[in-house]
Amino acid sequence: MMGRTLLRVCFAALGMGIAGAAHSADYDGRLPDDGFSGFMGCLYARVDGGVTMYARPDVIQPIGGGFSSDGAGGTTTSAINPQIDPTGFFEGGLGCQVASSLRIEITGGVRLKSSLTDAFSGVVPDTDTLNANIGSQYVFVSSYWDITNYAGFTPYAGGGIGASRNEISGLAGPSGAANGSEYDFAYHVSVGVAYDLTENLKFDLAYRYIDLGEVVSGVDTAAADPGAISVDGIEGHEVKVGLRYHFGGSAW
Repeated sequence: MMGRTLLRVCFAALGMGIAGAAHSADYDGRLPDDGFSGFMGCLYARVDGGVTMYARPDVIQPIGGGFSSDGAGGTTTSAINPQIDPTGFFEGGLGCQVASSLRIEITGGVRLKSSLTDAFSGVVPDTDTLNANIGSQYVFVSSYWDITNYAGFTPYAGGGIGASRNEISGLAGPSGAANGSEYDFAYHVSVGVAYDLTENLKFDLAYRYIDLGEVVSGVDTAAADPGAISVDGIEGHEVKVGLRYHFGGSAW
């Protein structure tokens, strides 16, 4: 799992480097002069909401023992058909239009709890033996390249890195509810388009791929009653909509 996390970091760094190269032609180290008045003039606030369609995670459970520090048990059984149901999310953040084609922002979000269901091999084949809830909170630092503006439409691409807090709850075992939470590295890659509703207000529509890492539950129980599980690869494809209010007006 550590190797997978390092691979995620490498890919995220590569993506940010490519985006930075694309930005460099526009960013001259100064805030844009046209339509802005100093640092406060570059600021914007945003609110967003959307839907996440989760990819299938990797779910394992130790048999007759707990997880080691890297989330793996000595003897494990793997979920046959893990699935996290679609869910909604809400976000808010602040950003700065540091150049006509470059934005940098900090956002935080809350993902609503979603059902995690599956059948475990080695227990009762083809029978649901897992029913838990997965939820997440996260913070990202992101950069975006605003490609151009045509008739009020501004397509963009970007990405960001940050941290997530993933939670698992509602998974009952003989020792009680097997709840747990874990902080992990997170990243996203996004493409979208904004539309100028007014000089200051933009409507935003975007697709985003997001990876929030993993979570391990907090109770070790026997295989016949799953209480300790590791859920790795909390990833999803998202559609989100939102509003951005630019305090200094549009850069275009």
